[in-house]
Formats: sequence, C-alpha cells, structure tokens
Amino acid sequence: MMKMKDFSCEELKALAVELPDEVNRYKMAGDFEGAAKAIDRWMDKPVGEAMKTRLLYETYILQKLSKEFPDTEEEVIRKFREILPDFSMEDLRRAEEENLAEWILVDGRKHYIHNLIRNLSDKEPEIRRRLGKADEKNEAKRLLLEAIHEMQEKGEKSVRIHLKTAIRLKEECFEPGMKIRAHLPLPAELFHTSDVKLLDHAPGRVTVDAPDARWRSICFEDTLEENRTFFAEYAYTVKAKYVDLWKEELPEAETKAASDGKPGEEYLSEQYPHIRFTPYLRSLASEIVGTEKRPVEIARRIYDYVTKNVQYSYMRNYSIQTCIPEYCATNLRGDCGVQALLFITLCRIAGVPAGWESGLYSNPVSLGAHDWAMFYAEPYGWLYADPSFGGSAYAAGDENRRRFYFGNLEPFRMAANHAFQQKFTVKKEFLPIDTCDNQTGEMECETCGFTEEELEVTKEIISVEML
Repeated sequence: MMKMKDFSCEELKALAVELPDEVNRYKMAGDFEGAAKAIDRWMDKPVGEAMKTRLLYETYILQKLSKEFPDTEEEVIRKFREILPDFSMEDLRRAEEENLAEWILVDGRKHYIHNLIRNLSDKEPEIRRRLGKADEKNEAKRLLLEAIHEMQEKGEKSVRIHLKTAIRLKEECFEPGMKIRAHLPLPAELFHTSDVKLLDHAPGRVTVDAPDARWRSICFEDTLEENRTFFAEYAYTVKAKYVDLWKEELPEAETKAASDGKPGEEYLSEQYPHIRFTPYLRSLASEIVGTEKRPVEIARRIYDYVTKNVQYSYMRNYSIQTCIPEYCATNLRGDCGVQALLFITLCRIAGVPAGWESGLYSNPVSLGAHDWAMFYAEPYGWLYADPSFGGSAYAAGDENRRRFYFGNLEPFRMAANHAFQQKFTVKKEFLPIDTCDNQTGEMECETCGFTEEELEVTKEIISVEML
C-alpha cells in the first residue's frame, strides 16, 4: 500500500469535493484498478488544487477498501459455519435486510465488511440465540448497572483507575536502524477527570503533553537497533455527577453542573469534512427539532432520534469515510463514534453547542476504545450524551439506562481526546490510522506510517478502586 503523507485539517476539507463522474463509476462498480487509472488521468487535467487533493486521498481509500471488505458471500458463509454450522445464505440475506451486513462491489461481486461475523454474533438476536448468547449476563454489565444505580441514588460516583497501554511494531515489519515515532494517548485533566499521574513509561526521547491538552498524548522518538515496546502506565480519578434531565422541573440547585466555561464558536461550527451541515442533515434536524427552542429539549429530541433509530454496527475505518454523520443518517447504522458525530452535528445545526470526547471505556473487567459526546445548556453547563450506550439500552428494553446516558456518564472512562480531528503536539508526518482522534496509539518511521495490521497494541487494567 502506498504510504500517504499526513493531511492538514485544511486539506481534509477537500473530502467534501465530489469525485469526477468517471472515477466514481469505476469505484461503484468495484473496478478499483480502473478507478486508479482514471485518477491518474484526472490528476493531469486542469482541475483545481482541492480536486487534486481529493483525488490523491481517493487513492488511499481505494487501497483500503479491499482490506475493509475482504470476503465474498461464499467466504462469509464458510467462516461463519466454523462457529455456527447451520449458518445459511438466508441468514446472510436477513442480516442485510436488518441493516447489519454492509457490503460493496469488488470486481462486480458483493464483498462484505471485515467485522461482519463479529457484528452478527454480537447484534443479531436470532444468531445470538443460536450461538447460546441470547441471555448472556456478564460481569462488565453488572458493574455498569451497579454504577448507574449508585449514581442515581447518591448523586455521584468516583473511581481511581490505573491502566497500562503499549504499542509495538510487528517483527516482520521491523528493520534495524529505524527512526521510530510513537504516540500513545493519556488522560487529560478536564471536566470529570483529575489527579492524573504518569507512573512509568518506556525510555527514549519523550514528549508529554500538558495535563489539560485537548488531544493529550505521550510521544516517543528513538532509533531502534532492536524492536521494542513503547508503553505508558498511568492513574487518574474520575468523579461522575448525576443529573436527572427527565424530570418535568429541574431545580437549579440540583442540576447545575461543574463547567469549564461557556463554549466558543467552534462548538457551533462546521468542521470539514465530517461535521458538515449538509442539506439532508439540515432537513433532518429541522424535522427532529420542530419549533422547540429550549437547548435541553432540542438535545433530548436528537438523542431520542439517534438511540431509537440507528442500528449499532461495527464500521469500516473512519479514514476512508468522507462524511461520517451523513453516512449514519443516510444508512441508519454506525458504531459509537459515528453515532456521537451524528448527535454532535445535529445539535450544532440546531444551535446547541456540542463537542467530542473519546478514549477508553475502562470498566473494571472490560477495556476498549470508545467515543461519546458533550453538549452545553444553561443553567447546567456541559452535559454528556452517549448515544451508542443509550441505543444499546433501548435495544435491550432498559429505558432507565437509556435515559441515564442523556446527561450523564458512569465513571469508567479514560478521556484523552476533548476535540475532534486535531494534530499531535509532536507532528506526525504520515496519515494516521485514525484521522479523527487517538485512542489506542499511532506509530511511524522516517519513510512511512504503519497501519493497524502492522502493529501490536495492548491495553491493561491494573486496578479500579471505588472511592
């Protein structure tokens, strides 16, 4: 795969530019070689710089698509039968009808998204029943429900979390003498997170962002004669306060939350290419909001729409999406970040300041990347919304849990990113794995950036202390 240079935020705006019809026809037919040749021809035509940037980025998208959609119908069925012997073509067709099986054409044949089997195993009720997962209860869910119940009873919950994350180049990709740069996320001391301590880290030339950096990371730079692991170990405290936004009347004394100040214009603005006020999203926001003027009620209507209508689905890499919220609204499917971006974009269109947070969901027995949203409403200040957790609660028939995630988060979070699509303090020269934020780490050398397939990433919960 061609190693792409990093694109500036200004250059990424070019993703809003429509491709020439010739390129798009080849792409939609799944003729990626034909599309690539058409791009070469159009790069020599007298088009503007924005179009040339768009065409250059499209070469990256075309290279990624085959990896993101690797399996034909026959290959999906064969792989699925390894865990469910009676899986059939009818099951696959039903998954398509239920909006759980994303596919594209590759050389004229359907090819399915790489995480389809995980998607159906986790989200399709009939498949879960046949796999024996229908009534599965797990420790992570029990702890989550206990935390929600405690917050609703006591008004808050605090935890002290101790994590270790690491990144390493796979041996087959390593060459002695490589000049390596690695970025790992760190929790930022903002909003509900405090007392962050960096306890240990790998040696080398190290740059640690300020505690309140909105895209906080630790960067390692070193020349390696032997391959090694870059790691960061840290502890932090999360104090999550509860606000009930579903009461008919909310006394200010009970609802006013700590705020880091009133939001600036950036929380109401477009941020190309993704947070984009497209004609369809403007129309959808108008239909959802109606004549409502109260910020909390506007945000609630948008949250209700997303949680009740968008199907949770594991996604293709964000770096090959050209407008994530438009995709979500058009297809009514998406993972946590896709749903959060739809919520944020609709809120901004409707005049409610909204922003991005992401990092890790750090339940005592479950650790993984996660994204969610914030919105601002007087007199409460900044409030949280987690549409994907709310949507999962809706699918499970748990209305109390769904309502909790409008206004609140439980304290099992490591929030490293408090802004969307920013740049690292120590510049990254090549296109990141994730162009939206940094949740699990990035790595590059002097000649290329490494893909997720070329890296080994580990995340470890050392302790979670209930305070």
